[in-house]
Parts: sequence; C-alpha cells; structure tokens
Amino acid sequence: MHGVSSFFNGEGSFRRTFEFTGYGFLPSLIGAIITTPVSYYCISQAQLPKISPSQLVQNPDIAKTLITYLLPKSVVYSNLIINLALTAWSLTIWTFAIRHAREIELKKAFTTALIPTLLFGAHQIWNILKIL
Repeated sequence: MHGVSSFFNGEGSFRRTFEFTGYGFLPSLIGAIITTPVSYYCISQAQLPKISPSQLVQNPDIAKTLITYLLPKSVVYSNLIINLALTAWSLTIWTFAIRHAREIELKKAFTTALIPTLLFGAHQIWNILKIL
C-alpha cells in the first residue's frame, strides 16, 4: 500500500504506513475467533473413510473430495460471507490508515487500499472455487 500510494504523491514514512495499516488486520483475528470453532466442530464430527497415501497420490481428486467431506459446503459458504464482510471492514480501516499515514485524499486512499484488497480477495475466491 505504501508503494501504491506513492503513485498518488503520498508523503510519509514506510514505518508510519506499516503501523497504521496494521490495524486493518484486526478484523481477520475476529473472523478467526468466529470461524475456527465452527470449522473445528465440523471436522471433529466427520467420519473419515480409510484412504491410503498411495490412493491420494494416484488420484488427487480424492483429496478434494476429502476436504469437501470434512467441511460441508454450507460451512464454506458461511465462512466466505463472513470473510467478505471482514474484508470490507479491513478495507475501511486501511483506507483511513493510508489517508492519515500518507496524507492523501480519501478517494485516493480508498483506491490505494482497494488494489491489494481486490488482488487478495480474488486469490481467496479462486482457492475456494478450486475446492468446491
């Protein structure tokens, strides 16, 4: 975000940017507190079929099936919705953090925070879609 904000003539130290944007990761901690117990419960209740390591090597689709068996699609989708809401919350924090750390306009700060957020969000969605 520090580098992207330099395209908008942001002024301020990297340290200050790092400190301010660090607060944007607090929603992720809250999300982990919410989603981890649910995922743990689903995994602990699952009855796993007997699969040998050689079966996993011969057929990688078995691993995908095993993951979807451990976490039902309803849990995956609810975690996705929770994570999207928390990402929007983080984006808001990062926007104001960049605005104050780099002394740029709010619109430019939003664009600065949005670029890495969209890239990371696309990566997360891609990984979830590969599993489903």
